[in-house]
Amino acid sequence: MNQLIEQGHLPITDKEEELRQGMDTHVTKATKLVEALWQIPSQLGVPITLDVNSALLMKSDINTKLKVQPGIFREDRNNQNVKNVDCEVKSDQAIALQLVGKMSVDCHVVKSGVALNAMMNTAFPVSGKMSVNLENKKQ
Repeated sequence: MNQLIEQGHLPITDKEEELRQGMDTHVTKATKLVEALWQIPSQLGVPITLDVNSALLMKSDINTKLKVQPGIFREDRNNQNVKNVDCEVKSDQAIALQLVGKMSVDCHVVKSGVALNAMMNTAFPVSGKMSVNLENKKQ
């Protein structure tokens, strides 16, 4: 994008070479799913406090390779038809979820309660290859 802004044009042949070598994409997102606090009156006159917090973290790493013969953006292609397309994708996804729940009673002198801290992690790799031969073979 910087080349497009600075030079006024985008060299497509460079992008095709980057796809041949492999392009890496890294995405990380974090969000707070739940943040809540409740106070419930009790028969004893002291409130019961409920506190729930939850956070989610997602990470994705993707590597993509694409090879087209002859090159789609080559200037010397002379209207040749595409003969072969090879595509390879490798990706690793990871998700982490944390849930914290607290229930407490505060008597101004003594505070008592129960807490739950749960953590879930998962990771799953995905990869695939595809090759398409578009060349007409006459026998």
